[in-house]
Amino acid sequence: MRAVLDVGTNSVRLLLAHVRLGRVEPILREVRVTRLGQGVDASGELRDDAMERTFHALEELMGLIPPKTPTSILATSAVRDAKNKGEFARLVQARLGLSLEILSGLEEAELSFSGALASLEGYELFDPITVVDIGGGSTEIYSGHVGGELLGGGSAQIGAVRLLERFGGNRLPLPEEIRNILLPVVEENLTFQPKTLVAVGGTAQSLAAIMQELPVYSDEKVLGYTFSLGELEDCYGKLGRLSLEERRQIPSLQPGREDVIIYGAAILLQVARLLNFAKIMVSSGDLLVARIARN
Repeated sequence: MRAVLDVGTNSVRLLLAHVRLGRVEPILREVRVTRLGQGVDASGELRDDAMERTFHALEELMGLIPPKTPTSILATSAVRDAKNKGEFARLVQARLGLSLEILSGLEEAELSFSGALASLEGYELFDPITVVDIGGGSTEIYSGHVGGELLGGGSAQIGAVRLLERFGGNRLPLPEEIRNILLPVVEENLTFQPKTLVAVGGTAQSLAAIMQELPVYSDEKVLGYTFSLGELEDCYGKLGRLSLEERRQIPSLQPGREDVIIYGAAILLQVARLLNFAKIMVSSGDLLVARIARN
């Protein structure tokens, strides 16, 4: 049994799993929305209150891990962008007894690709494959083959929380405001001529659950779910017409995502358009799965 914690811009996550014959078999998945990245885009620093929220959630998740289970902890966009990331890493060591691994954008992209494919074993995927992971602070886009061969890609400084803070929840970004940031990493992936687009992360999984009108969120129902660009456009339009309170009433949408889901959907929409895909498949596998497999 192994455990891995992911400290993201919007949430912290836990995956507890067995690894048998190289396959990751999840036992427990937990998510807590903490918004560690609150204000990082503007100030370049992690706020004390955001760190405290995050440590409270991490300590709660640590309590779910059986004693003596090998455990690793990763951090992504908010921490790697913060000027005080060293302080945060020291606090992780002091409070949790774990050494924090801060992923680069490229490392995050590669792990997201590997984890997405690992969870889609047995599904029909046409090579090359591009995986997009929309987070709170960044978006990773990476291409490779079903067999695991990595081709290339990277990370763009655009995410659901980052956009929410830039626009203050007052308006949605214009398409070109998203495209201009995504274009360099999209163009690199286009050189590989991808045939399948897979989306991972909270945005994609939430949208898949919403489109299926699930009474509660389910990884099993989300894994492998495919929707069209038209369905994504329709869902984006409907979400944009709802108030925050109305979004809170969506049964499959995790509390804490009601304000950012529309910005994540806006990013996914532009990624699909720029990569010229009419269909998007969703995977519940991600960098946590890949890290568990490699440990």
